[in-house]
Amino acid sequence: MCRLVNVRMSGVMMKSCLMLLFILVYTTAHGQTKVSGSKTYQSVSLVKDDSSFLALKDTAQAHLQIFIDNLNKHGRDTANYRFIVKSDFVEGDEHEHMWTLILGYNRDEFKGVFIDSAFTIKNIKTGDKVTINRKNIEDWSIDNLVTGTHIGYYSEMYIKSKEDN
Repeated sequence: MCRLVNVRMSGVMMKSCLMLLFILVYTTAHGQTKVSGSKTYQSVSLVKDDSSFLALKDTAQAHLQIFIDNLNKHGRDTANYRFIVKSDFVEGDEHEHMWTLILGYNRDEFKGVFIDSAFTIKNIKTGDKVTINRKNIEDWSIDNLVTGTHIGYYSEMYIKSKEDN
């Protein structure tokens, strides 16, 4: 015997169900989403050897001395400046291009603290200390926290265009 049950959902429950459905559909269509604290991270898939991304890496590398010079000049002024670099983190066959807060530079190596949120790689966590060779920098940014301006972020617009696809 089949019995039909009349279920009434409260407005809050209905909104919650719809939100969960939206998140499920959105993440399936647009890569992975991760929430950590109050931040939401969206992964973006790029094809291996993406020529546009590699050209932006070349641009970042060509202007890297600007980053180094400013780091040497303002690197200790953490109240007014933030220096970050993007590099490739690898575990097995998995690659993730993520950001590190840079604290110093010496002999072609940047020392810093990993500030991103890995999706597939498990051998690095937010807050880990890292060393990145100069040749492995894919992008960089100098954020002036007083004026709200930044220089660098060569791949930012390209990555954002991929998020919308």
